[in-house]
Formats: sequence, C-alpha cells, structure tokens
Amino acid sequence: MHLLKKKPDMIRSGKALAAWVCCLFGAMACVTTPTEQHPRLTPDQVLQKRLAEQLAIVASDSAARQQLNQAMKFRTRLCQRCHGADGHSRNGRCPNLAGQNPGYLLQQLQHFHDGRRQDFQMQSMVRHISDADKIAVSIYFSSMPPRPASTEENDQTAEGKRLFRIRCAQCHGAQGQGLYTYPRLAGQLPEYIRTTLHEFRKPDSRRRTSIMREIASILSEREINALAAYISTME
Repeated sequence: MHLLKKKPDMIRSGKALAAWVCCLFGAMACVTTPTEQHPRLTPDQVLQKRLAEQLAIVASDSAARQQLNQAMKFRTRLCQRCHGADGHSRNGRCPNLAGQNPGYLLQQLQHFHDGRRQDFQMQSMVRHISDADKIAVSIYFSSMPPRPASTEENDQTAEGKRLFRIRCAQCHGAQGQGLYTYPRLAGQLPEYIRTTLHEFRKPDSRRRTSIMREIASILSEREINALAAYISTME
C-alpha cells in the first residue's frame, strides 16, 4: 500500500485513523476519574492506551503511516492468505479485516495470544508476536478501505435493517462500524455472519462465553439470514 502515490486513499486513511483515536481515547477516559492522576489500568487497558497513542502518531504523520504500511505489507503475508491482501476475505470462513475497529482487532489478537479465545491456527500465528506487532497489525488492517460485500437490496435486507437497529446497533453502531472494542460488522460476507451467529448458539462452542450467545440464541433462522443479507450491504 503506497500511500504517498495514492493521495485520496492516504487522506481517507488518515481521517479514519483519527476517528479511531477519538473513539479509543474516549473509551480510556471512562476508566479515569478526575481525582486519579495515575489510575490503575488492567493489562488490556494499557494495551489499548498504547494503541491509541500509536494511532495518533500515524494519523497525523503520513511518513510514519507509510513506513508502517510498508513493513506490515510484508509481515502480514500469512494473514493475507485467509483475510486477503486488501483485507477482504475470499471465503465465508474468515472475516474481512479492512476498516475493522483497531481496538477490537488488538483485543482479539491478545485473546488469541493468552488463550481467552480458542482457535488453533490463530493461536499458533500470534503466540510469539510482541505487543508492538499486535498494535501495528491492528492499525494496518484498520486503515484499509472497506467496501460492502453485496449491493443487492430486497425485502430480506429490509427486514435485516429493522433487526439490526433492534439487536445490533447499540454495540456495533448504527452504521455497523464498531464502537470501542466491539467489531465492525458492515460489509462482512453473509456466509461469515451466518456461520458466526450459529457458532455463538452452540452449547459447546469455542465462543460460548461471549455476550453474543444470549443475542444469537433468540434469533430465528429467518432472522439470521435477514441480518446476514443486510450487514453485507452496509458500507
């Protein structure tokens, strides 16, 4: 990704990263009280704070942004096999990472790293990477331009839009772009959304402890299909 050669992309990337900076610093403010000069942060909060600081640097410094992108283009080659060189998955088993919430990406990398989230392939890939690399990978994919997986709108997507506002928007945002450490859903492949919602519903699922289990368990098959169809059209 040669940002200096693609000025419009560079500008969009800088604006997107700046927006995430505001979001993450706002989240960090929630754990700081006015009377605490040095609040005690959890290891996860410390990592998110480091991410926000690094985001602020690359959002305001095009040279730093270009340097990070050049380095990560090479170092994320294994990631690209499943998630695509442009952050867009080529199959429904893997999520799109382009434009993903960097706070969420970092959180999940940390969870794979310490075993809170189970997946053999992902755990093998992140077991030995540093916190600095987790942060860089999160920024790299979050800066890629997202796009909808589908442009088809029909009665099913209209139903999905209604359901999204009721079931999903509070955590994932009205436009599905993610809030704080909740993921961006907009533009994900419909197969991935369906598969993931079904995974949350399983009693023996690797993700059975997620807050999503309660939400997914009350959705009918028709509603899951409608949500998947609508989410894939979101930008």
